[in-house]
Amino acid sequence: MQAPKHISDRISFVKKPDELTVVISQEIPKKKEALLFTWIMAWLFVGIAFIFYFFTSPPESDEKIFFAVTVAFWAFFFFRMAKVFYWRRAGIELLRVKEDYLTIKNAFGKYGKARMYQIENIQKFGTIPYDFTKYGQFLDRSFWEMGGETVGFEHFNKSVRFGKQLSEKESKQLAKLLDKAMRDIPAGFNRKISDAIEENADQT
Repeated sequence: MQAPKHISDRISFVKKPDELTVVISQEIPKKKEALLFTWIMAWLFVGIAFIFYFFTSPPESDEKIFFAVTVAFWAFFFFRMAKVFYWRRAGIELLRVKEDYLTIKNAFGKYGKARMYQIENIQKFGTIPYDFTKYGQFLDRSFWEMGGETVGFEHFNKSVRFGKQLSEKESKQLAKLLDKAMRDIPAGFNRKISDAIEENADQT
């Protein structure tokens, strides 16, 4: 099995003549992971209090309705926080260029659904500029979020993004690696098809 090469601590890849596989780790420093875990535990404690007051409130009272809404609000954000924590512990972005397509998969451990894109339909491929003065972009690159994609393209007029929270240097190197693979690998694949057709024609 071919040993992976590295763009950085977070990005590794295995390159073959007919395939490129890239793995982007979503791990964060242990101090940040500990802060995220503490935040979840604090939120859990608050939620237990809300649930207790919900069940002890008088039936059909305004107080019970208030705590029902509060518990729903709490549960939504608790789920999001737990998902991000699991993502930081076991999540990866898996990219693969093979034959004439690119697949992108957000995997939680072994689980995740791969999305497939025909390379010939990929347009405007490149890095995504980051403006730290925009609050939305700044928030997306926070360690308690799953966003902050740094590379993207258009596929049938739909925006596709990946490479979460990479540095400018990492995103440029990743884009360069993928761009070359998306030119070389399909070209080799098409040559094989042409050679096979010609060989079959000669035999007949």
